Amino acid sequence: MTNDTHTAKEGPATKIAVFGFKDALVGQVIEFLKRSSNYEIQYFLSYHTLPTLNIEHEHSKRPNRKTEFVFEGKIFEKPIYEGRDYVKRLQKDNIKAVLILEDDTNLRSMIFSELRATNIKILSFIHPTVFFGGHNTIGEGVIIFPNCYIGYKSDIGDGTIIQSNCIIEHHNSVGCFTDINPNLTTGGFTKIGDFVEINISVDIINRINVGDSARIGAGSLVLKDCDSQTLYYGRPAKAVRGLV
Repeated sequence: MTNDTHTAKEGPATKIAVFGFKDALVGQVIEFLKRSSNYEIQYFLSYHTLPTLNIEHEHSKRPNRKTEFVFEGKIFEKPIYEGRDYVKRLQKDNIKAVLILEDDTNLRSMIFSELRATNIKILSFIHPTVFFGGHNTIGEGVIIFPNCYIGYKSDIGDGTIIQSNCIIEHHNSVGCFTDINPNLTTGGFTKIGDFVEINISVDIINRINVGDSARIGAGSLVLKDCDSQTLYYGRPAKAVRGLV
């Protein structure tokens, strides 16, 4: 079982870089890191050109002014480097470990593939409140938020992000580069494929197969298998449209 950042460690901090910079995901994870790891973030990396934002306008669309935005090439008081030459930068700066927190699952997968050809380690973060039922297999670069339960003999694939308060019951298989929003509950012997997006407060009964790149809408109750590359929504969930 992978638990690279499970508890705080003594000794000198390990210098890392982080792919991604959006406060909704990255900000939460770096707060967790401050409390339960000894990683020291040196900078952030963006594959794409940094956005030009009207910060006042962005704040006006949100319930408070606490959201962090890119300002003068920095966020969270650290620089952001953009571009596709990130491997050279990491090697030049002797950064040997990274977190990949891109919210685009295809981009996350591509970065994984490129880094696997190097000696740069892809870290996982598993919050200390996560409970494992035993005999679990957890891939590389997995992020699991607080108060999740991963049942007996359930497995999580590479690059998957599971947000708070999810219950993934026994003998489940969750694929690679899948995004699971808060409050998912699954029954036993459920299979969730690769590149799946499951929105908030979804319930999936036992022995269900959710195909690759499927998307499950918020609040849905899944009673039947879900085809690949298809959007499902409702209680019970029904196919809405294809995603190709």
